[in-house]
Parts: sequence; C-alpha cells; structure tokens
Amino acid sequence: MKHLLLLASLLLASFSTALADTPAKIAEDYRKASAAAVAKLNETLEQATTPLIAKLISNGDTAGAEQLTAQLTAKLDGEMVPAPHASATLLFAQYDQARIKALEPVQKAGFARIDAMLSGKEGKDLATVTELGKVRAEIAAGEGGAGPAAPIPEQWTYHATERPDGSVGPTHGELHFHPDGTVSIKDFANPKIPHSGSWKASAKGDKVVLSVPGFGDWKLELKGGTGTLDRPAAASPDQVYGLRYLRVKVPKA
Repeated sequence: MKHLLLLASLLLASFSTALADTPAKIAEDYRKASAAAVAKLNETLEQATTPLIAKLISNGDTAGAEQLTAQLTAKLDGEMVPAPHASATLLFAQYDQARIKALEPVQKAGFARIDAMLSGKEGKDLATVTELGKVRAEIAAGEGGAGPAAPIPEQWTYHATERPDGSVGPTHGELHFHPDGTVSIKDFANPKIPHSGSWKASAKGDKVVLSVPGFGDWKLELKGGTGTLDRPAAASPDQVYGLRYLRVKVPKA
C-alpha cells in the first residue's frame, strides 16, 4: 500500500511539473491569442483602406498612395503609425480603439497567469521573475500580433456644443499633439491661453492629461475620432473652463 501511495505521489508530482506554467508558455499563448483576436479587425481595416489607396492613385497622388500603403502594412504588422495619412486618420483611430477592446480579455488572461507565478515559488527565483517582467511588458504594450498601445491622432478640433445626432457646433479651437510630448494649442476665442503645453496619455490611449502653464491640468477622454476636453474651474476670472467636445481634424481636400 505504501508503495502504491508513493507511486501515486510521484505520478502526481510529475503531472504537476508537466503542467507548470513558464514565462515562455505565457508569451507564446498570448501571441497566438492576440493574433487571433485582431485577425478580423485586420481584415476589415485592409478592406476599408484599399479603396482610399485606389482613390489616391486615381487622383494621381502616387506618393500619397505609397505612403498609405506602407502605413497600412505597418498597422497590419502591429507597428505604430504616429502620423497617419489624412484620408485614413479617423479610420486608423477607430481601428486602434477596436483593437484595444479586442485585446483586453487576452491581456487579462496573461496578467492572471503571470500573477499566479509571481505568488508561487517561481516568484522567489530572480531569473524567472525577470522573464515574467519582460512578458508582462510585452502584453501591456500589446505586442505579439497586435502592436503597441494605440497612438492618438495628432490633430483635433474642439467645440462648445454637441448635438443629439453627434454633430458639433462651430470650432472654438484646435489641439496638435506632437510625438515628443508637447502640444500646440489654438483657442480662437481666448488669446490668453498659452500656445503650448505638454500631454501624457494612458497606456490604452483613451485618456490624456493636458498640462497648460497657468491653467493647470485639462483632462481628455478619447474614443476613436471623438472625445471630450474637461477644463476645470478657473482659478481666476480671466481663465476659461468647461467641457469641450473633440473631433479628429480632417484636413481640407
């Protein structure tokens, strides 16, 4: 009987070892799952972008067509496109937001497996912990078939009103987010607002804090090609505040 119990315990230990998670397994599973999660989105993006490329070629803009083709390829390969072609700015922004949503459950599953390892005996092994850190960074960045966290479109207009149908009133100003973390500001009604500031986006790219000298922090919430700009209560009478409605700026043809 003792021999049978010993054999059973050895088999159980062997089985548990075979099923033990590793950083490499977590990374591999995440890459497969994330690629599957965005496969349909990639197909839709390609189908929606191809007519835009065709239109550029028809208009004789071969340079623009080549640029957009390269950007589409980069998107499908999971690379960042910080300054999309004007004709695809809104489309790329919508794709980025849809991709974030599609990846959320895959990322949560990967994080849960990492946390489980960190809370176990593996969490005491420096080499394993180091590898888990690398895998977590990869998952957080959205790599492995899905690309890094979505970049936000660079140019936006803001408006004082938004109608029930989603349309907005007259343009009150513009924001231009630069890749170096600075922002150019144009407020058509209030020249006292500084012409520049700094910005910092959340990992998902859906929330942005805009720091404006003398005016504090303005908070933005973005969703695809729309968003809101919340300017907190003014510290002095000459400052402006209130909610503004954002739209990705579409350059004139």
